[in-house]
This record gives sequence, C-alpha cells and structure tokens, in this order.
Amino acid sequence: MNCQETQKVIHGYLDGELDVVHNVAVEQHLKECPMCGRALQEQQSLRKLMNGPSVYFEIPKGLERRVCSAVRKASKAESRWSWRWPSAWRGVLAPLSGAAVVCLIALSLIMHTSAEDRLSQEIVSAHVRSLMANHLTDVASTDQHTVKPWFNGKLPFSPPVTDLAAQGFPLIGGRLEYVDNREVASLVYQHRKHFINVFVWPATRNTPKAEVSRTQQGYNSLHWHQGGMELWAVSDMNQGDLKDFAQLLRSGSSQPSP
Repeated sequence: MNCQETQKVIHGYLDGELDVVHNVAVEQHLKECPMCGRALQEQQSLRKLMNGPSVYFEIPKGLERRVCSAVRKASKAESRWSWRWPSAWRGVLAPLSGAAVVCLIALSLIMHTSAEDRLSQEIVSAHVRSLMANHLTDVASTDQHTVKPWFNGKLPFSPPVTDLAAQGFPLIGGRLEYVDNREVASLVYQHRKHFINVFVWPATRNTPKAEVSRTQQGYNSLHWHQGGMELWAVSDMNQGDLKDFAQLLRSGSSQPSP
C-alpha cells in the first residue's frame, strides 16, 4: 500500500472500519513511512483535542451585566418614542422590540466570543501538533536574514522576523501553517527548554488593538496587533515570561534591521 492509498483510508483505520487485510496493510505501511506515521499522529492528536472539554465554551463573564444594560437602554429608547404609537399597538410592539434588541446584542456578543475562542483553540492545537509531530521548523536557522527571505514566494506577505538571542529568546527557525482558513507564518523561538510559536498574518478590521491573554490546556497565549500584522504567541511558559517575550518582540520589530 502506497502513501496515497493510505491517506484515503487512514480515517477508516482510526475508526476500526477496515477489514483485516487492509488493516494489516495500513499498519505495515505506517511502520515503513515516517510521513504517513506523522499524519496518523496528527489525526490522533486532533481527535483527542476535539473530544476534550476545551471545545465547549462557557458564557463570557459579564454577559449578563451587558445584556441588562442593553435592556435598560432599549427600554429608555422605547419610552421616548412610545407616544408616537397608538396605545393598542404599544402594548404589542414594546415587548417585542425590547426582546429583539436583547437577542441581537446577546447573539452578537456570544458569536464574537465563540469565534475568538475557536481561533485560540486552533492556534493552541497547531502549537501542540508542531511539538508532537517533531515538525517545529521548515527552515531551521538562528539568522533572521535567513528565515525572513525563506517565506518569500510562499506567502502573500512578509512576516516581521526578529532575533532575540541576546535577551534569552533565540530564534530557531520558521515554518508554514494553515490557521483560520489561511496560510500563515509561524516563527519559532526558544527560552531555556520552552518553545514559543509566533503565528503571524495580516491584520483585519476586527483584529484587537490591545493585547489579549488566554490559558488553554495548560498553554498560555497572547494575541495582539502590530505593524499591520496579527500575532499570536503560544507556549507552555508562564504568562509573565510570555508577556516579557511579547514586549521584546514588539520593541525589536520596531527597530530597523541591521
């Protein structure tokens, strides 16, 4: 069985749906092919993450307070305009309009938060896969002038690459990743025994300007906007060290390259 045939049936192999002959053929190929073996590990890791509690989202803190505030504002607005409606219609439309406003605001808040949480989970999953599949870098180098040009022609943008070896965060390389339905750059740094993945892509109008921190599955992440780019830094370092790294990265990227 070759790689193409294995890739077609790997999901059936994981689900135990293959017959004995095909099952043995797949297992034999996986022992002989490191690439298909890594693909199997990635699928197993993804299934483990998808079955975990991290993909279920709780109602954001403060949502109740924001909804109540929206209700009060809607009630005040309705009372100012209620004199324009006949009394028979006011009794029907007032509750409906208030409920509609509340539902729209709550839905908008929940959808935005869920989208951010899903993206954060996808970022953490990509970080974990890079560690488990032994695929931290496509280009391994401590030289920013080697890593940055490597992305030329592979991405429709040029990611900012800074070497922070003097500050204790040496650059060790970079690789291509696929996050949020787009190709992105991943810059890899190291601090003692900790690896840091910095995911970079062009910012959009919805990219937050302020730094946002999260903790998922024991991994800390920081999300911020810088120089027209959206950046996510992920590591198992403590949050304080990761914030120090992000500050150095922001300061370093603002300096002209030598």
